Parts: sequence; structure tokens; C-alpha cells
Amino acid sequence: MTASNHSDAPISDQADFRDDPGRLAELPPVEIPSGSFVVQLFVIPAVVVLVVIMVWLLFGKLAGGERDAMEYVRLIRSSSGSWRSAYELASLIQNDPKLGSDPRLLGELTDLLAAELDKSGDPKLIQYLELTLGAFQTREATTSSGQVVDPIEVLSRGLEPRQDVQIRMAAAASLAKQAARLEGKLDDPKAVEALARASTDPVVELRQIAAYALGFFGGEPAADALRERIRGDDDRFVRYNAAVALGRRGDDAATATLREMLSTADLDRLIERPTASEKENKIEAVQHEAIEAISNSITAGSTAFAKGFEAELNALTRSGLAGVRTQAKEILKKLQSTPAS
Repeated sequence: MTASNHSDAPISDQADFRDDPGRLAELPPVEIPSGSFVVQLFVIPAVVVLVVIMVWLLFGKLAGGERDAMEYVRLIRSSSGSWRSAYELASLIQNDPKLGSDPRLLGELTDLLAAELDKSGDPKLIQYLELTLGAFQTREATTSSGQVVDPIEVLSRGLEPRQDVQIRMAAAASLAKQAARLEGKLDDPKAVEALARASTDPVVELRQIAAYALGFFGGEPAADALRERIRGDDDRFVRYNAAVALGRRGDDAATATLREMLSTADLDRLIERPTASEKENKIEAVQHEAIEAISNSITAGSTAFAKGFEAELNALTRSGLAGVRTQAKEILKKLQSTPAS
């Protein structure tokens, strides 16, 4: 599977954030998870609040290039900075590929995040530090003293149940981005265990994003946790996130849920929105995700799995939603030109 075929945010029972994040937990212009995935879909209410704050800061407070990156790190360490400094630094990293690939900068920020988690520091600062780690395009991290640190391990600590739920959600968002960037090749037992635990949390928004993040990790334990969410979660959007992830792999455990996601009649009955247009947008977004998962399964070599949805895809070629119609026709054409596996 390729990063270009993933959505930018988990499926959620909240209003769509369709302006460019629609990216989960985005630090405008910082993308969470990655702008290299596909379309923006769903976002959690707390993230929307963060985005509003961050947009205000972007135009009212952001210093642009007035400080270099390591100065921000020094400010935060000396306590003369704040979560705003972490936000501004994340913005710089997002807009400068060189900074986003700097092992020393990532190492210093990882070490700083670990220290803040250890002392239960400012929750907002911790959230922004976590989101900043997700903006990097590398996992290599070394502090100024030469110590090698692991950003995935530290982000996994941010998922501990003792942490504030917003901290846990930010950690899951950055783990999703880092794992998706590696296109399913990241198989980190501690991160998978932490996300699997979070995917069973009483807070439904955390379960949604944890299931979404698990979908980008390789290995059977991640797949097992996703299958458990499909079987046992009472929130359909958690199940949808799990089904999309498993569907990309051609896993039969996703079949029934994907069929529901492809059924306009089922979605019309199950999804509630204040207005008809909002409901239509949500249905279109859910169906887009399901179709993309089927497309990715073909790329992954599971053509037989994808062919099992031909009836649903044919029905969607007559959808009242133009985007869904086009997408369904493209996948059917792809199926016709791909030998059965």
C-alpha cells in the first residue's frame, strides 16, 4: 500500500472538516497525519478547537522565520517559551523539509517530550510537542549530547491511561502519521500495544483515532486488535476505521463492515446529520474510504477479495453522488484489468 492512498483523518461521528487537514489534529499548516495520504475526511471536536486556536495564532502570533529551530527548543527547555513556541516550531518544521529531516532537532524534541511526560508538565505543551514529532519525515533522532532516542517509544508513552485524553489523542495522531509515512513497514510492539489498549478506551473519539492509527502498523498483533474492534465495538465509526485498515490488506474480517459502508441505503438509515447536505457529505466520505480500501487491496495483491464487492461497486456506478460514481467506475475498470490472485 502506498501513502498516497490513505485518508488524512480517521472516520468519526463528527462534522467534517473539509478545508485543507481536513487533517486530523492539524497544526495549520502542519498536517496530521500526512498531506501525502488522500482526501481529508473526519476530525474530532477537540481537534477542531485546536485548529481554531492555531489559525488565530498563525495570523496573529506566528513569528515565521524570526527564530531558528534550536532557539525554540532552548526557549521551551528554559520555561521562557510555551506551547505557542512548540506550535511555531511545528509550523517551521512542516514548511522546511530540511528541518523535518534533522535527526538532532528530532532528538532534542523527543528528549524534551520525554521529560515533560515524566514530570506531568503542561498538557497543552505536551500535545504540541507530540504533534511536532509527527511532522518529521525521519525516525532517526539523536540529542546534542549524542544520545540516540526513539520518538515512537516516547509517543507510545503519551498513550498511557494516566495521561490526559487530549495528550493520548495527539500521541495517536502522530503515531499514525509516522507509521503511514513508512507505508505499513513499521511494526513496533510497544506502539501497537499502546494503541490497542487505547482502542478499547471508554472515550469514543480516542477509540476512533487509535483504530485509525493501528491501521498503518504492520504485523499480526495490529491486525488482531483491528479485528477485535470490528467484532466488539459499539461505535460504527471505530468499526469503519478498522474495516478500512483491514480492507487495504484484503482481510476477510472487513467484508461485512465494508459492505455496510458501500450501501447507500444502510448509511442513509444509520448516519444522522442536522441537514441533508451534511448527511450526503458524510455518506460520500464513508463510501470514498471503503472504495479506496478496496482499491488498495488490489494493489496489495488481494484481487479476489476486491472482486467480492463487484455487486456493490456496480450499484454505486448509479449513485447520486458524482464523486462516488466516478470512483466506483475506476475501481471496476481496475478490477477488469487485473488478473485474479
